[in-house]
Amino acid sequence: MEQSFNCPSCKAYAHQIWHAVYYDTGGGFVKNEHLAMAFCSHCGRFSVWENSQMISPSNASIMPPSSDLRKDIQEDYNEARSILTTSPRGAAAILRLCIQKLCQQLGLPGKNLDEDIGTLVKNGLPARIQKALDIVRVIGNNAVHPGVLDITDDIETASKLFELVNHIAYSTITQPKEIEGLYTTKVPEAQKERIEKRDTLARKKTGKSG
Repeated sequence: MEQSFNCPSCKAYAHQIWHAVYYDTGGGFVKNEHLAMAFCSHCGRFSVWENSQMISPSNASIMPPSSDLRKDIQEDYNEARSILTTSPRGAAAILRLCIQKLCQQLGLPGKNLDEDIGTLVKNGLPARIQKALDIVRVIGNNAVHPGVLDITDDIETASKLFELVNHIAYSTITQPKEIEGLYTTKVPEAQKERIEKRDTLARKKTGKSG
């Protein structure tokens, strides 16, 4: 057993204190040769391992939701995390709801996800983000209404959807906010005026405005 690793609860790389697990036979305690518990020296929480494979916490391998997502979306995401190992299909369905709410956060109606994605594409959404949205949408739909894809026991595929939701959030919310913040605070006003004049001239040459 590794003595130090990234704690599944606090994510810190920390020393782990291993303990054996015993069960009561009625006539004494016997060591369970298949189970072990590791206590994190950083946060004090524990993880449970069976035959060198972590079985608790069950959502440890899934990254937390983006902090830029609305609070209710983060709650839905965490609910999906909590049921991933017991119901990959249920997790996929909840993640579909997450991106539907994400579209609302981006100012779209959020009633018809397919139409919302189409609107985002029309407004210049990069193809890779469109594909990520449609992957979560289609797999989430099939989770509720089984079609050609059945992920009833497919934890690996469902796990990838969490990554996609965070990637979508980063690309549509976090990154634009970071770029705007840097532009606003780090680019001098004189340089901004020159950039605006440059862009205005370029738009005139191409016949575009705004």
